[in-house]
Amino acid sequence: MPAYIFQQLAEMTADEFGMQFKSMKDLYTKEQGDPVEWLRKQAEEMRLESPQKLLVDSERTKRLLPGRMYMMQYKPKDISKLDYYDRFPVFMCMNVHKEWFTGLNFHYLPPELRAELLNELYPFVMAPEVRADDLARSIRVKLSPRVDYEFMKKRRSMMSFKPMWKRYRKDSVLGQFAYMPPIAWDAITMLPVQQFRKSSINRVWRESQIMRRKRN
Repeated sequence: MPAYIFQQLAEMTADEFGMQFKSMKDLYTKEQGDPVEWLRKQAEEMRLESPQKLLVDSERTKRLLPGRMYMMQYKPKDISKLDYYDRFPVFMCMNVHKEWFTGLNFHYLPPELRAELLNELYPFVMAPEVRADDLARSIRVKLSPRVDYEFMKKRRSMMSFKPMWKRYRKDSVLGQFAYMPPIAWDAITMLPVQQFRKSSINRVWRESQIMRRKRN
């Protein structure tokens, strides 16, 4: 694969922490410090100065495919009707329609909860009978198509997806999408590139945690 910035970060998370399987969640239970802060420092050293820089240095595409992860720059048409929004969503595409699409925007959760949900999603991008240390050569290109809204709603371990499920208008996307391969999901979902407007990130995360605990 081309050595995009986020892929280099993904490789660092494995090399630096000696992880057999790339799991940010595991790092929170070890005396390794905050993995998000570590990624922030690595990004600064690699001159990742802004979300725009990450978008420019990534593989860009106009095409969206369900089950794949992307990053984009977004400016809603109806800003006045929104309590808040994220200018640079990092999202898992779930459905694509003519004028809009839905996706799981990981920025709506605190890092620990993002890691937990990623751990639940990883088995659905792994080819059958895959060894963890062979991840790079055996991971699927995208998430299994059976992992949809109804599938996640029935699983308590995936309930964090609810505040992340967002609908986006295609005509509100600025420029192209940046494609994120599965091996880089840990790194890109943890990088602090979110830019919420009309609200603080603490309010967003607080309300998201309330939503994820609701039964319906």
